[in-house]
Amino acid sequence: MSSLQDSAAGPPVAARGGPSSPGLAGAPAAAIRLPAELHHRFRFVAIDASLLPEADRGPEADGGAAALLDALLAMGMRVALLAREGVPHLARRLERGARAESAADRRRLFVGALEGAELYGFDRRGAAVALAAAAPPDGRSALAALLAQVIAPLRIAPRDWLAISPEPGGGAPAAGARGLAGAPELAGATHAAAGARRLGEILALQRDLDRELGALAAPRDAAWIVEEPGFDVAREHEIESLLAIANGYLGSRASLPEGSSVSRPATFIAGAFEPSADVSRVPELVIAPDWGRLSVAIEGESFSAETSGVLHHLRALDLRRGVLLRDCLRRGEAGHLAHVHTLHAASLADRHVLVEALSVAPINFTGTIRVDAILSGDVKSASGAAHWARFAADARAESLLLVGHTHGGLETAMTSHLRVLPGEAAEGSPPPEAPEGARCERAEGARSIAERCDIGVRVAERTRLFRTTTLHTSRDTPAPREAGEALQAELSRRAAGDVLGEHARAWAERWRRADVEIDGAPKIERALRFALYHLIGAANPDDPRCSIGARGLSGEAYRGHVFWDTETFLVPFYTHCYPEAARALLLYRHRTLAGARRKARSLGYEGALYAWESADTGDETTPPLLVTPFGEVVRVLSGEQEHHISADVAYAAHAYGRATGDLEFERGEGAEILVETARFWASRAEIGPDGLAHIRRVIGPDEYHEAVDDNAFTNWMARYNLRAAAAVVGRGAARGDVLAALDLRPEEVERWRDVADRMALGLDPRTGLIEQFAGYFRLEPFAIADYAVRSAPIDVLLGRARTQACQVVKQADVVQLIALLWGAVPAGARRESFLYYEPRTAHGSSLSPGAHALVAARLDLHAHAARYFDQTADIDLGNTMGNAAGGVHVAAMGSLWQAVAFGAAGLTRVPRSALAARLPPAPPWPDEDEAIGVEPHLLPGWRHLKIPISWRGRALEIHVEDGAVEVALEGSAPLPIAALDAGAVACAVMAEPGRRYAARRVGGRFQTWEEVTTC
Repeated sequence: MSSLQDSAAGPPVAARGGPSSPGLAGAPAAAIRLPAELHHRFRFVAIDASLLPEADRGPEADGGAAALLDALLAMGMRVALLAREGVPHLARRLERGARAESAADRRRLFVGALEGAELYGFDRRGAAVALAAAAPPDGRSALAALLAQVIAPLRIAPRDWLAISPEPGGGAPAAGARGLAGAPELAGATHAAAGARRLGEILALQRDLDRELGALAAPRDAAWIVEEPGFDVAREHEIESLLAIANGYLGSRASLPEGSSVSRPATFIAGAFEPSADVSRVPELVIAPDWGRLSVAIEGESFSAETSGVLHHLRALDLRRGVLLRDCLRRGEAGHLAHVHTLHAASLADRHVLVEALSVAPINFTGTIRVDAILSGDVKSASGAAHWARFAADARAESLLLVGHTHGGLETAMTSHLRVLPGEAAEGSPPPEAPEGARCERAEGARSIAERCDIGVRVAERTRLFRTTTLHTSRDTPAPREAGEALQAELSRRAAGDVLGEHARAWAERWRRADVEIDGAPKIERALRFALYHLIGAANPDDPRCSIGARGLSGEAYRGHVFWDTETFLVPFYTHCYPEAARALLLYRHRTLAGARRKARSLGYEGALYAWESADTGDETTPPLLVTPFGEVVRVLSGEQEHHISADVAYAAHAYGRATGDLEFERGEGAEILVETARFWASRAEIGPDGLAHIRRVIGPDEYHEAVDDNAFTNWMARYNLRAAAAVVGRGAARGDVLAALDLRPEEVERWRDVADRMALGLDPRTGLIEQFAGYFRLEPFAIADYAVRSAPIDVLLGRARTQACQVVKQADVVQLIALLWGAVPAGARRESFLYYEPRTAHGSSLSPGAHALVAARLDLHAHAARYFDQTADIDLGNTMGNAAGGVHVAAMGSLWQAVAFGAAGLTRVPRSALAARLPPAPPWPDEDEAIGVEPHLLPGWRHLKIPISWRGRALEIHVEDGAVEVALEGSAPLPIAALDAGAVACAVMAEPGRRYAARRVGGRFQTWEEVTTC
C-alpha cells in the first residue's frame, strides 16, 4: 500500500483528554496535536472514500490508511466508506483485497454512495453483498439504510460516531454536492476534516487509545457489549441485574463500588440457602459478604457517580471477556479533574476468585488519592433477612480475612489483597507491593475489615490498583479459611495480567463452543450474546448439588428457587454447547429425587413429583400464600397443581442422554429419574368411562386457569415421559442394579405403555386443533388485540373471575407443547393450533415469546417469527416485563437460543432408520441410533447463521445460508448428518472428523452432500 501524503496538522490541545475521553499519557506527538474531541473511542466511523488513494482500496494495498482500517476492523469498529461514484467498483476492489484471515472482520465494513442509495456489506468469506439497491422503494440514502440496518440495532449512540470528510480544497464536495459534514443522518456525530496525513493520525489515535487502556478498554465491537451511560436512580436496580457478573459458583450484582443512595449490592452463593424473612419463611439464596466496595477519594473529596461533578459516566459489560467496566470523568468542587476506570470480574478460570482493577488519571493536578478496599458482612436480603450469625475479622493475616457463619451453620472465608501497581508494570511481572508514595493501613470491625491506601498521583499519569478477593465455604472444603489464604497467597505472586488473561481465556473457550453469528440480524445477534453470557455465568459444571434459579445469579426475585424453567429452557442450550453443565444440572434433579418422592407421597401418589419451586433439598418451597401489590392475600396453587414439572425433568434427562451419548448417565441417574417420574404419572392418571387416561385438577403453563382437567401440555408430556421410561427399560438401557434398587416390576412397565396409549390428548381430527384443556373451547372468546395498549397485566385488567372464564392464555401452553414435541404433533395441528392460540396469548410470562418465535420460524410464518424474536430479545435489554430489577430472565435467554437453534437453523434429531436408504445400516448399540438433522428456516434478511453444536462427543460448526447448509465436524468418530425438506430426509452423509460438507437447494430441495474441505 502506498504511503499517505501529509496535510496540515490540527491545533494542539492544552491538556491530554477531553470532556468525554481519557488522557493519553505517552501518546504520539501527532496524536496529541489532534483536537480533544477526537480522543474518544468511537465505534462507528464514516469516511469519505476520496481520502483513500486508489492504491489504498485494492488488493495491492499493503500499508497506510487501509492497514489502519484493517486494524480498526479487527478491533471491532464498524467502518463505512462513502463514495460519490463507482460504489460497486470500490466494493469489488475491497473484496479482492480481503485476506482470508481478515474475512470475518470485513462483516464490519460497508461501502455506500454519498449521493445515492447503493450500499454494500461483506459476507463471512469477504465477498461483497448488496444491502440496498440504487433506488430503494423508501428512497432512503445509503447512510440512512446503514444506520437503520446495523448501527441502530446495535445501539451505537451518535456520541460514538465519527465522520471524516476531506479538508477544504482537498477533495471536499463542490457547492451543492452532498458530503458527510452536512449529512442530516449524522446529527450528533463528531466530525473531522482531514487530508491523507491527518486521516492516518486520526485512525492511529483510535488504535492507540485501546493500547493505552489495556484490559480496562471496553470492546469496540458493539455486538459484544452492553452499555449504560449516566446514572439513573429509577433504573439503577435494573442495571445492577443486567450488568451482573457470575461464574456459576457465585454471582454479583453490578452495584457501584462506592455505593449510592439506591444501590442494592448482593453477591449470591449458588446452592446455599437460608430462611427468608417472607411471611412463609421459604428458603432464599445466601447473600455473601459484600466484596465490591472499592471507594476512592480524590484530594479529600469522595468519588461518587451521584454527584453533580460527574461529567461522564459509562458502565459497560464486556460479553466476550466476562468483565464489567466503568469509565468516569469527574471534576471535584476544588476543580480537580480526574479520569477513573474500574474493572470487575468473577473468574471463570478459578470460580473462587473475584477481581477488581482501578485506574485513576489526574488531568490537571498532582496530589493524593485515597482508596478503601472493604469486606463487609453488613448485608441483608431483599426479604429483610440477616443470614449471618457472626463474623470474625483478622487484619493481622497476610491478606484481609473475614470469616462468617450463617444461622444455618454455613461457614465462609473471604480474603482480599490490594496492590498498587506502577503503570508500566500493571500487566507485566508482579510489581512491588508499596511503591513510593503509597501508605496503607488496615482496620477491622465487628462485621467488616478494610484496607486504606493513600497514594501519590501525578498529572497525566495513570495510577493503577489491582485487587483479588477469594471466597470459600464449608460446602466446598472443611477448612475455608486455610483454602482462601492459600489461594490468595498464590494470586499475590502472579501478575495482574496473568490473572485476567486466564479468566479471558476461559471465556474464549466457552464462546468457541457457544457463540452464534447472525449476519443480517445484528439486534438478535447481540441479544443472543447477552443471553449466552448470562447462561454461561449461571452454570457450574463442577457442582451437582445446585441448579439455576429463575433469575440466575443476578437478582433475588423468586428467592433463587429452581423451576421447570431450568430443564425446559436452559438444559437444551447446555446440552448442545456446555454438556458438562447440563449433566450437573440433571444430577441436581437426581440428588433431589428424595424430596420429589416425599411430595408425591404427601399427595397420595407413587414415584416422584418434583417441587414446583425447589431449593437445596428438593422439597416444595412454593409459598402457600402471596400478598398482591394491592394488599390482597391470595393462595398460591402452583405448588399443589403444576405437576408437569416431573415430565419436564424427565424430558430433559432423556433428551440429554440422546444428544450426548452419555451412557453412564442414561443407564444410571437418568434411568432412575425416568422410572420414578413414570411411576408418578401412572398413579396420577385415571382411566375414565371413555377408556381414556385423564389427568385432572392441574395447572398447565397457562397459570391463568387453575384446577383444569386434561391440560394438553401436561398430558402430552406425561405420555412422552411414560413412553421414554418404558423404552429405556425395554431396550435394556438401564443398569440392572438401578432397576433392582427400584424394585421395578414388569407389570409396571406394561401399565406405563397402557396409560401412554390411552392418554387424552385433546386433538380434534376435524379442525386440527389441540384443546388446551377440557372445556377450553367453551370459554368466553378473547382476543389480545383488543387490549393492545394496556397499563397492567391482562389478568389484573380482567379480574380473576373473568380471566378464568375466558380464553386468554398467560403464556405458551399448546404452543410450548408444539415446540418441545414437534415430531409427535401432526403437521396440520401444529399450524392450526399456533394460529388459534397466538392471538389469545397475553405473554404474561417471559417464557412465552421465545417459544412463539421457535414455532413460527419452523412454520415459516416470517412476520410472526420476526416479531417474537424481537420481543424475546427485548425482555431484559428493553425491560419489557418491567421487573428486571429482580434479576435477568434466564429462561427467556435460553428460549432465544432455542428459537435460533431449533427454529431458524432447524436443528433436530433424526432416527437412523430414516437414513437406511442413504447410509450404511445403523449399528446395534444405542449410541448411534440417531442422526443430527438440519432443516433451515432463515428469516428474511438473515443472510448467514453460524451455530456450534456438541453432539455425542463431537463438535459441529453449522452454517446456514439462503439455499445452502455447510457443516464442519471435529471429533474422534464419524457422524451421520441429514438435510431435511418439509420434515423428510432429503440427503445424508456420514461426515468424517476434520472434514467440511455442504448441501445446496436446487428447485427448493436439497441435493446430495458434497465435501468442501479446503487445505
